[in-house]
Amino acid sequence: MTVDGPAPAGLAPIPEPGEGSTRITVLYDERCTFCLRCRDWLAEQPCLLEVELLPAGSAIARDRYGAFPWLGRELVVVDDRGRAWVGPAAFVTCLWATARYRGLAYTLSRPSLSKHVGSFFMLVSRRRGRWGELLSRKDDDCSWCDDARVRWAP
Repeated sequence: MTVDGPAPAGLAPIPEPGEGSTRITVLYDERCTFCLRCRDWLAEQPCLLEVELLPAGSAIARDRYGAFPWLGRELVVVDDRGRAWVGPAAFVTCLWATARYRGLAYTLSRPSLSKHVGSFFMLVSRRRGRWGELLSRKDDDCSWCDDARVRWAP
């Protein structure tokens, strides 16, 4: 698959049941603390298909997906059929892969909500450095740190 140009909202709709996707690869920014926490969360989720978590800056990612101009700058998901999702669509596709959140993924992909999902994703994405700081604080004397830290348990 050859792709060029700016990162689109998404290249493909969420796969429908029975469309044959058996595996997705999630390409995340391994330099971002927030992205690493999200990766860890996804790795702990029961999934309905195989999920490969691949650092976007790795040699494997560059070899397989080097033609993607937004590799390492955006969340990217690619399935085993060559379909790709970028940014908010990739986020929803990650939810779609999980057993617990697949229904939510379908709800969020509705045209009436997709604009809001995109806005939310971009808001979080632009501030992911700050989210990473909050999630990585480990000050034992600070009760605020415990209250502010997002709980990642299912």
